[in-house]
Amino acid sequence: MLNAQRSTSVLLVTGLLLPTLAAPATILRTEAVHDDGRYTVSFEVVLDAARDRVWQIMTDYDRLTRVSKVIVESRILKKEDENRHRVGVTLHACVLIFCKTMKKVVDIQAWPRNDIVVIGDPALSDFSYSVERWRVVAEGAKTRLYYSAEMVPDFFIPPLIGPWLMKSFLQKEIKATAIQVEVLAGHE
Repeated sequence: MLNAQRSTSVLLVTGLLLPTLAAPATILRTEAVHDDGRYTVSFEVVLDAARDRVWQIMTDYDRLTRVSKVIVESRILKKEDENRHRVGVTLHACVLIFCKTMKKVVDIQAWPRNDIVVIGDPALSDFSYSVERWRVVAEGAKTRLYYSAEMVPDFFIPPLIGPWLMKSFLQKEIKATAIQVEVLAGHE
């Protein structure tokens, strides 16, 4: 019922336990829209972390579980070169009484230090369509992240309350993911 992508990639998309002393990321914009089964998610955030550290965390595809408790497994299935990977991700998320485990196989293309594009393989995923885009931009000692995603879940979402729950969940999770990336970047 849910998609945390999240984003994998990237990112994808997640609920996290944060250290109590962590300073929150500056969330500039979040949006989640549902239209005829398609979810569009976007956000812009400024992290109090160096861009190189943020990039390193976001492209550590075997360790995506540390940026999201929704991501329960991630592993590189194939490495074409330093910038192109096929990654398998298992997600488990609950909203109210609805829980769902989802599988995704994604092809990730990274243009070093700036852009990451994550395209889901519908034949090997619980999403009939999934495209995510990340932009990572240095702003002095901080990092500005832009994220956008379009996804079409290939599983049942209750029609009356489902879209509202999904949008609410996605907005909460993208904020939590941004904060966790900032925490990781500051502590490693």
